Amino acid sequence: MDEEIVCTEIHDYGSDVVVEMQKDQKIKWREVITTSRIHILEEYDPIGTQHLKAEDIIEELNKIPKNIRKFISIIVLAPFSFSRGESNDPIFASAHWWRSEITIYAFEHDRAKLKEILALHRTIAHEAGHIIDRNIMEGRGLSSNYLSYTPTWSKAMCADSQIKQTSRDSSSYLVSSYADSRQSIGEDFADSVMFYCYAESRALLREFYPNRYKILEEFLGSVDR
Repeated sequence: MDEEIVCTEIHDYGSDVVVEMQKDQKIKWREVITTSRIHILEEYDPIGTQHLKAEDIIEELNKIPKNIRKFISIIVLAPFSFSRGESNDPIFASAHWWRSEITIYAFEHDRAKLKEILALHRTIAHEAGHIIDRNIMEGRGLSSNYLSYTPTWSKAMCADSQIKQTSRDSSSYLVSSYADSRQSIGEDFADSVMFYCYAESRALLREFYPNRYKILEEFLGSVDR
């Protein structure tokens, strides 16, 4: 079932709802609620720094299977930028598992370019992967914080690394060049979920990384749109 706009509400929200906001700050938001109760927040009276709209997010959500979408509660189209790490480079998006919330930050591109970035990098699916990494463990009452840091995932990575990657560029045991560049098991998991979301990349995941694929099917079930 595709996501559609069910209703639109106007609310003043601060850090109690939007993770990255300062505690003493509030913004008036247009809150779009979709068919499966995903809340998309965009600034009600935009100051011009965030050009993406709720409709752009819904377009991307509808490319993702229902069994991935159900882990997302809130998507914030932030009117501010955010930087992280020693390089202080601005980041495009982040995920906050404890609220099942994804934040898309403001960039100095027009709406068309931002939609292109959103689709090209499959941002929503990737960030959903970070939420899933923790939430499926919480939901099953398991002690480890993140599935990606359990022996289960580590063993799958090792087993997959023994498969001859004749059609893959990467020589790393990590699933993607992005995870490789970050040397991050968490990014490996998020990109594995991202690949799982789309038919073409899901076929590659199943062929070249079958042990990761089996784990995702075990926890998430077969793809169901």
